[in-house]
Amino acid sequence: MRLILGILLIASLGAAQDEKEPTPVKPSVKKIGDTTYRLGLVEFDAKTREISIPVVVNQREGGPIEYILVHENGKTHESILTTKARPMNVQIALKLLKYQAGEGDVFDKLLPAEDRKIKGDKSAERGEAVDVLVKWMDKEEEKISSINQWTIDGETIKGEGQAGEAMPEHPWNYTGSVIMDGKFLGEIEGSIIAIYLDPVSLFNTTVPGAEIDERWGANDRVIPEIGTKATLILRPLKK
Repeated sequence: MRLILGILLIASLGAAQDEKEPTPVKPSVKKIGDTTYRLGLVEFDAKTREISIPVVVNQREGGPIEYILVHENGKTHESILTTKARPMNVQIALKLLKYQAGEGDVFDKLLPAEDRKIKGDKSAERGEAVDVLVKWMDKEEEKISSINQWTIDGETIKGEGQAGEAMPEHPWNYTGSVIMDGKFLGEIEGSIIAIYLDPVSLFNTTVPGAEIDERWGANDRVIPEIGTKATLILRPLKK
């Protein structure tokens, strides 16, 4: 009962929908296992704090890529993966699992030097860090990979026709998106996990170069065919 009341409370902070977004529905959590629950298309585990989101491969080569994951009505032309799951439901799952959101100095590199949060250690105020994994079936074999391996760092491409290196293994921080005029912008814009820094996205990364919008591309050496269904997994960073 406490879980359901928490959901209804968080949902009351929800965003107004624009014409491109899914029709709002009353949140309804279903228990599907001893410690696992489902909210819409989002599944989460109260014990491990893992969150699973159904996704589809949207891009597998070229660039620039600015997002790992967006809603299917979001900025799909800039994202490796898309999902039908509502960003609001991802946000509710994160809150129920007590993930702590925060910006700290995550977006400082987008600001003029004089406006950056340079006093003290603002890295400590970043949102909780997570690993982002993707799981899919390759014929009869289940595969799982860090999402960082699906992303090419354009700075490592030394010449025409040469392959670049994957993004270094680096955590993703729960920055939590933005509420403006009572609207949850993560839901409106459909931005869930950003490579290029985006305050509207639920998750961002502080990997070097995240402030450069044309630095990142999709790694076709690893990513399966466009249209492949997969599961994206968010889990607490293993220290």
